[in-house]
Amino acid sequence: MRATWWGGAVAPLLAVLVAALALSAGSPLTGEASAASACKLWGKDKAKTLSTKQARRAVACLVNRSRDRHGLGDLDRDRRLNRSAQRHTRRMRQQRCFSHRCSGEQDLVGRLWSVSYLESGLSRWACGENIAWGMRSEGKPVKVVRAWMHSPSHRAAILSRTFRDMGIGFVRGTPAYSHRYGATYTVDFGLRRR
Repeated sequence: MRATWWGGAVAPLLAVLVAALALSAGSPLTGEASAASACKLWGKDKAKTLSTKQARRAVACLVNRSRDRHGLGDLDRDRRLNRSAQRHTRRMRQQRCFSHRCSGEQDLVGRLWSVSYLESGLSRWACGENIAWGMRSEGKPVKVVRAWMHSPSHRAAILSRTFRDMGIGFVRGTPAYSHRYGATYTVDFGLRRR
């Protein structure tokens, strides 16, 4: 069995996240030709107006758009990865923890086993995770994906040729501030082969 784990960089300090998001503010999102796309419909919406479903669709669209621009195929959305990412995102918000592993929680591999994404009999598997949070306009899906694309380790996970699936977690509020004007995100990436 061959396994790969991409952790991505963890930015536990607000200043680090704000700096990453500020860096991304100057790079315009191009290629918004399809008016009906989830990228255009919800990508620029603030967290307080987004449902979980809309946020997931926007992030998936933006991640796949980034992959398309680099000649990579789209990642498929997987319900098990959605469940893992959503649980982790909720835990970060509730425990005020910004990490790939919060108190009382399994690591990413353990979380993927618990939702049956990883299971016995796989000949090859890989997983990775990106996390982010932002206040007000910095919590928009488009801003979060831009920030990931400006961070080498997060960008590597998004543009990995290994991954085939993704699941997205979204909650209003942040690990640092509980009010609804921010948002917390998790994207779990995966590959499973029998």
